[in-house]
Amino acid sequence: MNNNDALAQAYLFFQHGQLEAAHAILQPLAQQAEADFNLLHLAGAVAAGLQLHAQAIELYRRALALTPGDLAVSYKLGRVLYEAGKHQEALSLYLQLIAAGVQHADIFHAAALLLQDFNRNEEALQTIEHALRLAPQNPDAWHRHGVLLQRLQRPGDALQSLQQAVALAPEQTVYRFDQALLQYELHRNEEALASVDQVLAQEPDFGDGWVCRAATLGRLRRYEESITAARKALSLRAGYADASVNLALTMLALGRFDEAWPLYEARWQGERADPQRHRGIARWPGVDVAAGKTVLLWAEQGLGDAIQFSRYAQQVAALGANVVLEVHAALKTLLQTLEADPESGKPTGIVVKAIGEVLPAVDYQLPLMSLPLMFGTRPDTIPSPQAYLHAGSHLQQRWAQSLEQGREGARPLRIGIVCSGNAGNHNDRRRSIPLQAFAPLLDIANAEFFLLQPELRQRDADWLQATSALQWPGRELQAFDDTAALIANLDLVIGVDTAAVHLAGALGVPVWILLSHAADWRWLLERDDSPWYASARLFRQTTAGDWDAVMTRVLTELSALKQAAA
Repeated sequence: MNNNDALAQAYLFFQHGQLEAAHAILQPLAQQAEADFNLLHLAGAVAAGLQLHAQAIELYRRALALTPGDLAVSYKLGRVLYEAGKHQEALSLYLQLIAAGVQHADIFHAAALLLQDFNRNEEALQTIEHALRLAPQNPDAWHRHGVLLQRLQRPGDALQSLQQAVALAPEQTVYRFDQALLQYELHRNEEALASVDQVLAQEPDFGDGWVCRAATLGRLRRYEESITAARKALSLRAGYADASVNLALTMLALGRFDEAWPLYEARWQGERADPQRHRGIARWPGVDVAAGKTVLLWAEQGLGDAIQFSRYAQQVAALGANVVLEVHAALKTLLQTLEADPESGKPTGIVVKAIGEVLPAVDYQLPLMSLPLMFGTRPDTIPSPQAYLHAGSHLQQRWAQSLEQGREGARPLRIGIVCSGNAGNHNDRRRSIPLQAFAPLLDIANAEFFLLQPELRQRDADWLQATSALQWPGRELQAFDDTAALIANLDLVIGVDTAAVHLAGALGVPVWILLSHAADWRWLLERDDSPWYASARLFRQTTAGDWDAVMTRVLTELSALKQAAA
């Protein structure tokens, strides 16, 4: 068999997927010094198909040495470099082709993918948009475009791109599923449910789809259906962490704590789980192993969570343990009030450290939000003292003097306002509201209003400048001990579900908490009080997104409070 016949036979094997047979023919031929471009090209493709990356790279490079700039081989070389983990080399190759004036959609698309891998998202977006100009009917490019827009915090634009990908390739469930996830992120919950149901119609055993369905149904307050969807996901994949956590959150909202807390331990196992600190220290085995032991309790998740669950440090100390409580630096001074009894001044056995500080030797560790499991907490056994945190006396007195300075006549009602929390919180869209929404409350006579947040969003800062009815201490509230000292001098705090309202509750100050229609699990369902905070009243949306009706109820109650105090 001459070389031409051998090459033809190898190509036939390649076309039929018989790569090993093709490789056996081509490999010895490719070693010859006189091997031509077509032979090296085909041999490279066969080697790449067999995952023989180093060999494929060498063959493609030899082919390019014979025919520099060949677009097909250059593209394939970039792909095999990427598959071999040589991402920077692949990106450099594609960028060189683009710089040389190559106008081919696949090259731009591949370069965009690599730029995305290197978190060069703006460049990646520009590159994929060039690919779309060259091939506007490419659904994968529209999908990539949507992913990049989402990374760049442009979710509305991202959704339009994902919808275009779905329209072009409705059979591709990955496009429709990413669309469902983005609709969920945007709180377009009915649309998200419709999208994920279409995904599950195509792939009934898609576990991630069932988790998405469970989460979306929870948002829609269809809790029993949410439980069914989460259990379906668990039936498809035993120990599925995301499904377990979703099921736990639904059970918590329903008050079914006994079932929920064990499931909630899966929060450390999901793909996007927070890193678990102190894994080298033995986990605290529970209430029977406490006396004389030193237990590290460490904060997880948000600042409000740390405030809410720090109450359990007292429970552990009451068992005879020495407690090291590790919290966010902004909370350290505030939570140091747990170190001594507020009445006697005697040490409680609790020492508070900031995350990153050197810790003393300990016997055990446990994240704060695992403590309800250890204590078997149910809604009727939540440890809920009237106040378990306290403002520093010096700061509290300073604020008292500041508030009274220059005052004449009767003391006004002092009310704190909280309109928004951390913008990066995944629930921010449904919990934060414009500051202007509080405007009806500010007309209450003989009342002073204080905005209890150190930072403002631009829309709120602009509105604040136009009103004189709301005071903003702003820069004086840089740490939570500052905020606590001001709150301790107030008669009432009214705010959305953020760390500041947890702080008011922990201080025992009356707090009215404004909740979305599908509120966070900790506020349970269909009640206007909270077993977590004795001083709290809950004002819930009755219709999703309708804060005006909530404010009307708050205004009615505030007017009644004023009349009672008159």
